[in-house]
Amino acid sequence: MPYQRCALTPGRRRAALLAVFTVMIAGCSTSVRGTAVPAPPDAGRTSAAEPPGMVLRQQPGTGPAKTFGGTAIFDACTVLPFDVVRASGIELETSEGPGPFMKTAHMTADGQDDPNSRGSVADAGISRCEYPGSHGEALTFTIYQAPFDSPNSREEHEKSLRQGGREGQAAGFRTLSATTTELHTWTTGIFADNFYAILHLNARDPAQPENPRLVRLVESAAERLHAAPTGPATYSYDGEFAHVPPPCEVFTSTDFQQAIGSSTDGRTVEQYDLAKKHITADAMSGTTGHTEHFYVTTGCTQENQAAANSGVGPTPAQSITVTMENYLTSQMAAEANDYDCAIGKGYRHPVGEPKPVPFTSGDGLTCLINMGSGRQSPLAFKSGRSTVELNVFYARNLKDDATAIRVYSGIANAVAARLADR
Repeated sequence: MPYQRCALTPGRRRAALLAVFTVMIAGCSTSVRGTAVPAPPDAGRTSAAEPPGMVLRQQPGTGPAKTFGGTAIFDACTVLPFDVVRASGIELETSEGPGPFMKTAHMTADGQDDPNSRGSVADAGISRCEYPGSHGEALTFTIYQAPFDSPNSREEHEKSLRQGGREGQAAGFRTLSATTTELHTWTTGIFADNFYAILHLNARDPAQPENPRLVRLVESAAERLHAAPTGPATYSYDGEFAHVPPPCEVFTSTDFQQAIGSSTDGRTVEQYDLAKKHITADAMSGTTGHTEHFYVTTGCTQENQAAANSGVGPTPAQSITVTMENYLTSQMAAEANDYDCAIGKGYRHPVGEPKPVPFTSGDGLTCLINMGSGRQSPLAFKSGRSTVELNVFYARNLKDDATAIRVYSGIANAVAARLADR
């Protein structure tokens, strides 16, 4: 499903040409510029206090919950917000080198159920929160509620967790837990009558049946699931990145509907860097002479229910992701855009030179990133202090050149206008 795809972010492509194969495996990037600046030895270490270097602010949701098919929907990141995660002992990743994003899938508008778009045993969950931990750890918390999700999915989750798992209780809810020692994973399901939630931790150390951090997280989540659902959590940056807007205010559901011709399911997927990223120019990528670059990456996926549930059923899956790298200065953004789109300037790209397009968006160069034979190329452009990549998933959305130009240019122009004065 689109939520699990890797974002194609310019800075992560430009991290270090010598490490491209490692980056491709770990981060799904395909080209690079410059060298990532290594984090201090203690970067990312934290407690219940805010970790050093963190610039993303989270405001847990309040007020009435959004609904899907008439059901009030929980927000996973409000149930397990930053402070609860840190208090459990999870250390968040806040180094300056390219790394994983914090991601959230949540309802930002009321959605209507399409029975032809429901999954059978591989549902996405109606709300999902994914926190990157230090030392390669990752915490994922997913809440499943009908009618977005199929009852068969619940049965499969319970069956899987029962195999070698442990039954228990947390705050009055029934739980099932399983560990996989060789994969360093803990998984616990929290089951209520009308919803269930899955908490999954990829850990640094081998799994033990009763990991104190996971026990604390499960107890906290179960306690907070007794409260009524609320509106979604919101996010912002402060300090030197206060100019960065929420990504789904830059790429809206209206943009999606105008481009694709169908509406979203009300459930957006957002991604954020927790800390600023820092890369320097190097000869290997051909960027000698560029300045140091400081930025944060944000992204927004707008999609329909069929795309969220992996394109099952007869309803066509529709999904578009806009990813932005937001720099401290317009010069940094211009240099990044030049690397992405300039042709014949000696930049080194692992796959090949960018491809021209018959239109211009924003205030810089516009191109298609060369992803190699058989792979769809994202559109790249610049506006203000941000570089942007636009990915249209499911090739039938770009069935011919005229359609592709209309979809790409319409969204790009709307996004560029909103970033112009940032």
